[in-house]
Amino acid sequence: MTLLAAIPYTSGFQIDGFMAALAARLKARGLRLGGVVQHNDGACEQGCLSMALEDLASGHRFPISENRGAASSGCRLDASGLAAAGGALTAALASGADLVIVNKFGRQEMLGQGLRQEIAAALMAGVPLLIAVRLDFLAAWRDFAGDDWTELPGEPERIEAWALSLARAAA
Repeated sequence: MTLLAAIPYTSGFQIDGFMAALAARLKARGLRLGGVVQHNDGACEQGCLSMALEDLASGHRFPISENRGAASSGCRLDASGLAAAGGALTAALASGADLVIVNKFGRQEMLGQGLRQEIAAALMAGVPLLIAVRLDFLAAWRDFAGDDWTELPGEPERIEAWALSLARAAA
């Protein structure tokens, strides 16, 4: 069984809430989680969301959006917040997490930035990793991850079964 799984999703699907709820469900089943999920908590002045990544091990939130003010045309990713959140992934590898969750392989990762290095480190360390990938980034994901990964449907029961089977195999 492969240690890497991706959940492909369509643009417009509320993946952030899905991944946060999934993480809560897996924690309730007793899995020790590491990694990050995204929360979109409030509105910026122009209606964009205030984004933060939650460290699944500690609950600490790292703001990753920069409010550029009323004259701006949308939110901007705060690279320093994303880098700080990357430390949560590094810590998860050292702490012996049962599963690392990365909210998504997005535009920054596609461009070789974002949490890409931390994702690669988890894979190199042999730690099970679950990630979401929007369909239009799937080709870039395949270029990055290769062929040794499992595609999971956006069904919490199936994802939970995959994660629990890995935890049982490691015990």
